[in-house]
Amino acid sequence: MYFGFVFAVKTEKGVAYFSRHPFFFHPNAVCVWRVVLGLVGVWLYFLAGQHFWGTVLFTVSATMDGVDGLMARACDMVTPLGKEIDPLCDKITYLPPMFFFAYMGLLDVAIIWALFVAEFCGQFLIRYIIKRFTQLSVQANNFGKIKAVLCFALIIYCSLLNDGLKLPEIADQILYVCLILSIASSGFKLIANRFYADILSVLNLLCGITGIWLVFQDRYVLASIAILTGQIFDLFDGRMAEKHGGTKIGPWLDDIADMVSFGICPGLFIIMHGNLKPPAMVLGVGYSFAVGFRLWRYLMRDKHDETIPSGTFNGLPSPAGAMAALGACLFWQNLWITWANVLLVSYLLVGHIRFVHFGRVILRGIPRSLMVIFGFIIVFIIAYLIKTRDPEMLGAMLLIPSVIYVLAGNSMVIGKKR
Repeated sequence: MYFGFVFAVKTEKGVAYFSRHPFFFHPNAVCVWRVVLGLVGVWLYFLAGQHFWGTVLFTVSATMDGVDGLMARACDMVTPLGKEIDPLCDKITYLPPMFFFAYMGLLDVAIIWALFVAEFCGQFLIRYIIKRFTQLSVQANNFGKIKAVLCFALIIYCSLLNDGLKLPEIADQILYVCLILSIASSGFKLIANRFYADILSVLNLLCGITGIWLVFQDRYVLASIAILTGQIFDLFDGRMAEKHGGTKIGPWLDDIADMVSFGICPGLFIIMHGNLKPPAMVLGVGYSFAVGFRLWRYLMRDKHDETIPSGTFNGLPSPAGAMAALGACLFWQNLWITWANVLLVSYLLVGHIRFVHFGRVILRGIPRSLMVIFGFIIVFIIAYLIKTRDPEMLGAMLLIPSVIYVLAGNSMVIGKKR
């Protein structure tokens, strides 16, 4: 259904058809219809006992949450009213079934109420009160958008879980992520835009510090997930700086965070995972120095080198290096194989083999709809790994994309030269 609308808004006939039927296809009307469908789905599922049709209607309602914004942008139907009612319609649609599932025992009741308070503050206190008396920007941000999508996904997941399918019980882990995103969405609305990039760098730094603490606790899976979370923050801090501007300390703060999260923490991980053996200590310290050199070289030399094309890195980026090093430690049982991988990654970091920028080149070439699907998969995998603490699965999840990036990222640079 969603891809059908994606195709339709790219054609003149599709746009003309939507414009001629505003009662059904105006974005504001779609907002109202999706609330109606969602609440009817809730009634069918919880009160009428029609689990199948309730799940189907709510899934259609959740899909339409992406359709209204798509149509508003493609058909030039963005209105001030639409910006106001869209987040409100989200909350009216996904909060009632979440409460139902909480009191059925599938979700944590206390966290649901905490989410309700966060959503109430974000919707009414910030959007309707603070907005009227301050100059702060309270427009929707990516944290709120991701949170809404995740809430809809959580409800559909709970509906399948309650029907007795053999799914891993990771509902509370996803719910915690929803709460964190809701708080982040409200918090960023109260902060000047120029500080966005620095805040993301600080969050990346906190992830690195948390990862170091977890390494000393021998909780290697959670430490790796902390670094993976830091990489997500690192992926967007540069884009925020480009979009909203930044501060003078922004580049230095970004490099400090990268050094802690992608240099020091993986280095300690390599040492501790190798049981403090001399080869592990040498490789762990060497890896951290390789990341430090890589970051220094970029900030002091590569950044000002006009021979390096825009969107290209000289040497493997430190986040990709951390993924490969951590993945090797978790996946391979043989320490010598692990150390060989770490040595190769260290060479790629300090070498002069060039790689394209993942966020500016690769990510921008992926359709937005596919990124949403990819995001779903990543969130559910991470929630499952937090639940099961499976090191080999996490290692494979880190190794596979890092190897693909090493091969594809370098190939794209070669293709550019040609």
